[in-house]
Amino acid sequence: MKAIIFDLDNTLYDVEQYYLGGFKEIANYLSKKYDLSKQEIYKRLVNRWREKTSMYSHLFDDLLHSFNLENELENVIKVFNDYDGELKPYSDVIPTLKELKERNYKLGIVTDGNVERQKRKIELLGFERFFDIIVFTKELNNPKPSEIPFQEVINKLEVSPQKSFYVGDNPLIDFEGAKKVGMKTVRLLKGEFKNIPKNKFIDYEIKEFKELLEVINNE
Repeated sequence: MKAIIFDLDNTLYDVEQYYLGGFKEIANYLSKKYDLSKQEIYKRLVNRWREKTSMYSHLFDDLLHSFNLENELENVIKVFNDYDGELKPYSDVIPTLKELKERNYKLGIVTDGNVERQKRKIELLGFERFFDIIVFTKELNNPKPSEIPFQEVINKLEVSPQKSFYVGDNPLIDFEGAKKVGMKTVRLLKGEFKNIPKNKFIDYEIKEFKELLEVINNE
């Protein structure tokens, strides 16, 4: 293996940290502006998110509709995207990334979502020094499960897809594109999608991030 490419959210850290922090900021913003219950706003956001997951694109629409505040959508999205609270990687991520760098693997990230928000997450997590390339699928207008961002990574790193791993968490979108360009795929069983059944695009499953080293050793 020559390259290891990672998803960001729920793969390198628990995205719940970002969502709960962002929800608190939204609750603070709306409660101050409209004299609403901060606790009620926060509770509605958390409950809806846990029900629908972070793949649901109308979370804030639903919240604002319930308070007749549809005009606040742009402001609420900005509050969420601008959240810059503390984020921590899974405990075994940094040691594993250091080990991979010492072994001279090329490392990359492929991540969906708002580009500035994802860049801020990477900065807050202290990941910049580990990765040779970061592909933001929104810049390519081709989010996962498209093959295009994975082909972009392979081309820029100048590695064979057959000599590359992609590590993600979400069977619904993370692995299809990577598998179709010829990469090996590893699923981390953590985060909000951990109970979704395995599919044909997943080669390996691990319960802890550090188990990736054993998978690589056995290839």
